[in-house]
Amino acid sequence: MKPQVKRQHHVWRRYFLPWANDKKLYAYINKKICRPNAINISVKSYMYELKVPNKKEIELIKSLFLDKRYKNKIIVENNKKILECYEMAFFLKQDGETNEIVDLYLKNSIESGHEELENDFDVIFNKMIEKDLSFYENIRDRIVFYSWLSTQSLRTFGVRQKSIERINKIIDVDVSSSWAIISVLLASELGLSLFLEKPKRPIFLIENKTEITFLTSDQPIINLDARDDGYSPAHLSWYYPLGPRLALLFPEPGKHEGLYGKVLDYDQVDYLNKKVVDLSHAQFYADSRRTIERYVGND
Repeated sequence: MKPQVKRQHHVWRRYFLPWANDKKLYAYINKKICRPNAINISVKSYMYELKVPNKKEIELIKSLFLDKRYKNKIIVENNKKILECYEMAFFLKQDGETNEIVDLYLKNSIESGHEELENDFDVIFNKMIEKDLSFYENIRDRIVFYSWLSTQSLRTFGVRQKSIERINKIIDVDVSSSWAIISVLLASELGLSLFLEKPKRPIFLIENKTEITFLTSDQPIINLDARDDGYSPAHLSWYYPLGPRLALLFPEPGKHEGLYGKVLDYDQVDYLNKKVVDLSHAQFYADSRRTIERYVGND
């Protein structure tokens, strides 16, 4: 495991660079337009730190990820290996037998896993930026692609807060100590389900040639079929801006057909940008002040 990393990005730090000029982009933060450094946004101290879970938390994790009655045995065995390390670490921490290795695991194991996936996805990201989708025909690359979309959509600070609050409200279990590892396991299962879909769903690159550039946010991958009430939607159509002029669409079959295969008009770009704003957690970003102002006014 690498040396301890305190500043942990919940959105891949390289992701925002296409919107940046001289490493700075425009942002709407705390109801103000500002221009931060692109690598200093969507980051929290020890964002993925694991802590000692409570009893209800442990029972929930077991029922969600280790019950062979409802899950594939291979998935359960993989989950078991991941959770055994966590269990050993938090038992040592609980008993006061912690050391540098245990502390490093609890604070940095999830961060290290995200960094490894970022490195794998970097090649695919570069291809998409060059408008090359040939990677999608390669099984290994497709696995990385599904893993990335699933993981990035679930690893953000906004999803963390909403998920912890909702689980606490619905079943009275506080999962704040273990959410980082829960999100990884959920992402793994979601990525696998996408991989097993037959036939595989198509992906599309959307080019924006209007005067309005694409926004992005602290929740960069959004579901265009998300429900307004915040509950789980019936469909999954991911929209992922890749830069001011290019975006990825990974739609549910038969949905959002008007967004690909033709030139976008102003109304469609506005629709997508408003979705980004509505589904952001606390911040959204652009390559110009003018684009921000279009959606918030002159604050």
